[in-house]
Amino acid sequence: MKASELLTIACLVVLAAGCRGGRPCGAPRGAGARAAARGLSRAAESVAAMEVLGLHWSADPHQTDVFLLGYPDLGLTQIAAAGSSWADDAAGLHHTYGEDFDGSGETCNGDLHQLLEGRHAELTARMLAIDFDAVLDLTHPSDVYTHTGFDGHPDHAEVARQVAAALARSRRSAVVHATLIHPQGTGDCMPLSAERWPNPPLGDNGPFARFTPALDVTPPPLPACAKAGAGASWGPLGPPDELLEVPPEMQAAEPDHNLKWRAIARYTSQVDCTRRGDGGYPPSCGYMRAFVKRHEFFWTHTFGDAAFRDPTGPVLVVAAHPDDEALAAAGVIVEARAAGRRVYAVVVTNGEGRAR
Repeated sequence: MKASELLTIACLVVLAAGCRGGRPCGAPRGAGARAAARGLSRAAESVAAMEVLGLHWSADPHQTDVFLLGYPDLGLTQIAAAGSSWADDAAGLHHTYGEDFDGSGETCNGDLHQLLEGRHAELTARMLAIDFDAVLDLTHPSDVYTHTGFDGHPDHAEVARQVAAALARSRRSAVVHATLIHPQGTGDCMPLSAERWPNPPLGDNGPFARFTPALDVTPPPLPACAKAGAGASWGPLGPPDELLEVPPEMQAAEPDHNLKWRAIARYTSQVDCTRRGDGGYPPSCGYMRAFVKRHEFFWTHTFGDAAFRDPTGPVLVVAAHPDDEALAAAGVIVEARAAGRRVYAVVVTNGEGRAR
């Protein structure tokens, strides 16, 4: 199925929820149904973006390149501590769900737990750990690209902890490559932070000027939540120890010809550049463009005995939200595939937000 067809299916689901009073996934009418529709749409955006990079979703967990875990947005920290199913999810379902691309919003059976076990996962610490373990069992990665534990978004930091815990339980040998999407300390000021970093910050030239494929990312500004400041810092680990140059097709100066931007542009809900009443733009308009850079950057850490790691083995990209996988590692995905390595992408949450 082509990327455009996947997005069309998701849009039809959103219309069913918003325009005809539908109940995607059986979510409660109103805010819950709208949240579920957003989650389905965002999952379809991820699948469409990964298709641009050569990865494909399948309902067969043993064949797919893309896994949708289907957990709720802005709830991973609470779920990781929950003994019984967390009940504050925006969709009001209290279990995982995922787009299954059947053209209907009724089933929502595309989440990994449902595909493997025939039932959705409860929102508990145990189920979250089981799903991360299942991902490692299905992919056998030699390299894992994910978030850093000091990322300012709580879901990103929790994904870093879950990846580390799953690798420790598995006793596999792998290198973790961790990157930064939201600077440390920005959890309460993400819209402001998104206008300041990645560089260049939003200025008089507007958000479209932040598309800078010839530049590299510079350290986030300090103080983290100030409108202006003279300092900058990468955070507690210092500068990244790994810079990976993206392929030439991701360094193209024209957005329409730049492969990384073409993938990012599939996240249509996140690249909204509709002008606001004050003449400005949503922060994400420029923020998403600012991740198109010459290098992707990571902090690395080896799990297990490096002597038992296959450096040509599978590559696993683990993203907290739909879009993180492309922002962080689009170049990694393309280069690894070009080298003949199997590549997988995992999206942990549906990215539906928390408004209830």
